[in-house]
Amino acid sequence: MQFTKWEYQNLALAAIAQSATLVNNLALRGSADPLAVSACVDPLFEFNPRSIGALFPNPIQYSTGLRTLQEIFSGDRENRDPEVIRYLLGILALRQKLMSDRAMQEKLQQRLMGITPLSRVPEDDDDSAQQQFFKQVAEIYQDTISTYAFRIHVKGNLEYLRNENVANRVRTLLLAGIRWAVLWYQIGGRRWHLVLYRKKIDQTVGDIRRNLLTSV
Repeated sequence: MQFTKWEYQNLALAAIAQSATLVNNLALRGSADPLAVSACVDPLFEFNPRSIGALFPNPIQYSTGLRTLQEIFSGDRENRDPEVIRYLLGILALRQKLMSDRAMQEKLQQRLMGITPLSRVPEDDDDSAQQQFFKQVAEIYQDTISTYAFRIHVKGNLEYLRNENVANRVRTLLLAGIRWAVLWYQIGGRRWHLVLYRKKIDQTVGDIRRNLLTSV
C-alpha cells in the first residue's frame, strides 16, 4: 500500500505513539503484544532503507499507535493516557538531543550494527534468545541515551519495572521510539504540528485505519 508524504509522517508518528503505549503496557502489566513490539523495534536496524515505505512492510502492525493517536487528538479527554503522552513528548525531546550530537549518533549505529535484528532472532522454549536481544539493546540505550541529563522516567508497577526482562524491553522500545522520531522529523514532522494540525492528524489517522482494515 502506498501513502503520501503526509500519511507517512502520521505513520511514523503512530510508531512513536505505539512505542510509548507499549512502554506503558509493560510498566503497568508487565507484558506487551510481541508483534507490535517487533514492528517498532526492527527498523532500528534499517540503517539505509531503500525507501520510507520499506520501513512499513506491514502498516497494519501499527494499529496500536494509530489508535493511540486518535485517542490523543480526537478531543475526547477521557480516552487520553497522560503517561503515554508524556512518554511520546519525552521521546521527541530525546530525538532533538541526539540529532545535535553527531558522536552519539555514530556510537549508536556502530553498537546496533553488531546485533542481530529481533525478526531474525530464533524463538526458543524459554525465550532466552529474545531476552538476550533486549538486554543487548537496553545496554546500548543505557550507554548512550541514558547519559543525557534529560531522561524519561517510566511509572508503573514496581514489581514489573524491577524485572530485568521488562526493564530491558522498556529501554529497547524507548530507543525504537527515538529512531521513529528521527524518521518523523526527516520527512517533515515538527512538534508544532501536534498543536496546529490536531484535527488534520486525527482525520488522517482515521482514514489510514479505515483503509488498512478494508485492505485486509
